[in-house]
Amino acid sequence: MARITQKQKEENLAKYNALIVKIFLSEGWESVTYDRLAKETGLRKSTLQGYYPSNREFAMALQGKILPIIMSCLDLSSREAFIQSWEQGLSETQFSMVIRMFVANAAKTESNPSTQGGVLKLIEIIAEHLPGEDAHEIIDLVMGKSVMRLLFGAQRTA
Repeated sequence: MARITQKQKEENLAKYNALIVKIFLSEGWESVTYDRLAKETGLRKSTLQGYYPSNREFAMALQGKILPIIMSCLDLSSREAFIQSWEQGLSETQFSMVIRMFVANAAKTESNPSTQGGVLKLIEIIAEHLPGEDAHEIIDLVMGKSVMRLLFGAQRTA
């Protein structure tokens, strides 16, 4: 089998990363698997493992992509506007997929440093834009609302 150049390997990685992001944002993180990538690319799983030695490596594709998605949905003009925009964001597929991943990662035995870093960055942004508010409290509130939405959908609980 012919070896590929470093440039071609980098181009392939960029293409596979874009596919990972596309699948994640439309179907959720649980849909990003070796089997799915192999089916979409026509490659063997062993070839994909040359790019992603473990499925944890798939998360590399999301670096720098998550925060802009979240921020595009949020209104930081006031606490109330932020909370309302977060709730509206949960109705949007991409925003919802990101929050689902945050919640899933939070529920794992080992916390995910990237997820922690993302939430801490969001807290920092809230604190910067809403200096009179408790950014941690706001995140606690909206994450709680997110979990309830994931459990019960858009219906309100009694």
